[in-house]
Amino acid sequence: MAHARAHAVDALREWQIDDDIVEALRLIVSELVTNAVVHTVSWTIEITVSVTATEAIVTVTDQGLSGTPVARQARPGEEHGRGLALVEALATRWESTPLADGTQVEAAVALPAQTAGVL
Repeated sequence: MAHARAHAVDALREWQIDDDIVEALRLIVSELVTNAVVHTVSWTIEITVSVTATEAIVTVTDQGLSGTPVARQARPGEEHGRGLALVEALATRWESTPLADGTQVEAAVALPAQTAGVL
């Protein structure tokens, strides 16, 4: 998971994305990759980082056929169950797409308006 976070952070910094957005996406990558590791039996987990004129996007694709991930509210004292709620709180948008051989989860964070001219 550390490698996935580092990959995302390096790419976003290379594109000169704001530190607050980089940090939000670092946490999002951590949660999505953790979910793929814990809830699937994937041999491969693919992480893609991209930037458009309006948002920075991370996509995590796994080989899990465990159904569509759903954010839930963890009960007090529970050690797990907050990952997708965190993604929901940090991302401008997120979605899960079932694939023939796995699941793809995409999360995006909106870029400030002044970034549009830079990219």
